[in-house]
Amino acid sequence: MAEFVSRWLSAFVAGAQSAGPAELVAVALGLAYIVLAIRQHRGCWIAGGASTAIYIAVFLKAGLFLQAALQVAYVVMSVYGWVAWRAGGELAARPRSWPLSKHGLTLFAVIVATTLSTPLLSLYTDSPAPLADSLGTWASVAATWLLARRYIETWFWWMIIDSGLATLFASQGLVFTAGLYLAFAVLAIAGWRAWRRDMAKPA
Repeated sequence: MAEFVSRWLSAFVAGAQSAGPAELVAVALGLAYIVLAIRQHRGCWIAGGASTAIYIAVFLKAGLFLQAALQVAYVVMSVYGWVAWRAGGELAARPRSWPLSKHGLTLFAVIVATTLSTPLLSLYTDSPAPLADSLGTWASVAATWLLARRYIETWFWWMIIDSGLATLFASQGLVFTAGLYLAFAVLAIAGWRAWRRDMAKPA
């Protein structure tokens, strides 16, 4: 275990040294986004929108085309989140829960979308990981929508998604970004705990 951690830290440092300025800025803004989201601060959508806008170029360069397209969707969702979380708005209140049956339907939709997009990505692009790229993209779209709607289960989605995406990014040489997504997965646990506390407070 110690050897694995040591090797990962060495790779992370090497990735940080080789990362371009754009990736470094996107990582910093991404960390700001997740911390602000945990605190339910509306400014998270500004940091998230800026980070994902930069990642469009980063992922295109790495050949992760659906991940690049996902960043465009994130920018749009950031605008939606900013508007939805405004003071006095419909979603300005505390977090809430979503029925398990609806999560099941959402997961089914993610699987269908992944099944349809994976062969297209393989056929028309040179994506090195079409299945992982597709699955990570559609699952992230669903999880971002859950976050914008303040459903607490979004954090469970992100724990799994971010862990998987960290592996994908590391395999494409984006080690610094992979480290960021591992941090996201850990912070998702903190996000769930913080939102659960808010839900338990008296109205």
